[in-house]
Amino acid sequence: MSENATVLLPPRAELRRMVPLFAGRGTYRLVIAVSNVVLATAWGPARFAGYAAAMGAFTVLSFLTALGVEKSALKLIPRARRTGPELITAFVLLPAVLGAGCLVWVAVVATDPLTFAAGALAIGLGANQVLVGLHRVQGRPGLDVANHVALVAGLVVTTLAAALGDLGPTAFVGWTVALVTGLNAALLVELRPRTFRTPRRAVLRAASGTSMLMSAGEVAAAAVVSLVFVVLAHSPHHEQAGALFLAVGVSSLLVKAFGYLLRVVQPQVSVALHPAGAGAAVRARSARNARLLVVAGTPYLIVVTALAVLAGRAGLAPDVVVLLVLYLACAPLIFGMGTINFLLENGGRAMLRRTAAGSVAGLAVAAPAAYLFISHFGAAGGLAAIALGELVHAAAVLHVPERTP
Repeated sequence: MSENATVLLPPRAELRRMVPLFAGRGTYRLVIAVSNVVLATAWGPARFAGYAAAMGAFTVLSFLTALGVEKSALKLIPRARRTGPELITAFVLLPAVLGAGCLVWVAVVATDPLTFAAGALAIGLGANQVLVGLHRVQGRPGLDVANHVALVAGLVVTTLAAALGDLGPTAFVGWTVALVTGLNAALLVELRPRTFRTPRRAVLRAASGTSMLMSAGEVAAAAVVSLVFVVLAHSPHHEQAGALFLAVGVSSLLVKAFGYLLRVVQPQVSVALHPAGAGAAVRARSARNARLLVVAGTPYLIVVTALAVLAGRAGLAPDVVVLLVLYLACAPLIFGMGTINFLLENGGRAMLRRTAAGSVAGLAVAAPAAYLFISHFGAAGGLAAIALGELVHAAAVLHVPERTP
C-alpha cells in the first residue's frame, strides 16, 4: 500500500480544502457529544434513557435512506464523462423514494410522538448527507460547511432550551427535524433542478446497483447498532441505554471523522483504482490485512470485553466510562475493517460484491450475538456484538479473487 499512497492522496490544494470540511463536521459531532451530556443532566437518567432508546433504535434509517448514495456519487461521477447529470438525478430520486418508504414505516410502527420524531430525524439526516455529498462532488464544498454550521447553531439553541427551559425530548427532536427539513430543501434547490437530466434505464441500474452494494457495510453495521438499542430497551439492563448512547456519542467523534476522511479522498481513490489491473495490489494487501484482523482481533475482543464486564460488575467506574473505554478499545477493529472495506468497494465489481456479502454475513452473526450477549452482559455485550460483526466481515473477504471478471 505504501507504494500507492501518493496516488491515493489528493493534491495539496485539495488537502487545504479539507480543513473547513473537517472543521464543520468535527464541530458538529463534538457539539452532539456535549449536547448529550447536557441533556442527560437536564432530563435525568430515566427520561434520557427513553430518548436514547428511541434515537438509537432508528440509527439504521439514516443509512437506509442514504443507501450509500454519497459514496456511489463520489465513486461514479468523477469517472463519468457524459452521464453526470443523469447520475445526479438518479442519486436524488433514490434517497427520496427510500426516505418516503422509511417514513411510512415509521408512521406505522411509532408508539408515541417521540418515536415518530426520532425516526423522521434519522431519515432527514440521511438525506442531508446525500445532498451535501452531491454538492461536494460538483465542486461546492462550501455548502457542506454551511450546512453543518447551521446544524451546530440549531443544536446549541435547542440544547440550551432543554437545559435552561422546559424543552422535553419530543419537542427537542421535533425542532431538529424542522431544521434539517429546511436545510434539505435549500440544498435541493441549490442543486439547480433545471439542469437535471432524466436518467436512462442503464444509468438507473448502475446507480442503484452500485449504491446498494456500497451501502451494505454501513447499513449492516447500523442495523446492528439499532438492534442493540432495541434489545437493550427490552432487557433487564434497559437503564443502561442512556449510558450506551453517551458512550457511542463520544466515541463516534473518531468513527465519523475516520469515515469522513475516506469520503473526502474517495474521488481520487476511485479514479486511481479504475484502470484495469490497478487494484491487484490492493486486493492482495486487503486479504492479508483481513487475515491479520481476524487472527489477532478475535482474542483481543474477548479479552477487552471480559475486562469491561468485570470492571462494570465490580463498580470500578460508572457505566458510561466502562462503555466508552470498551468502545474505544474496539476502535482498531472497526477502523481496520473500515479501511479494508473502503478499498474493496472502490475496486472492481467482484471486490465490491465480496465485501457487500461479507457485511451481510457480519450482520447475520452479530444479530443473534447481540441478543445473547446483552442478555448476559448488558450494554457491554451489545458493543461486543458490534465488533464481532466487523470480525466476521473481515473473515468473509479473505478470499477476494485476485482477478476481477
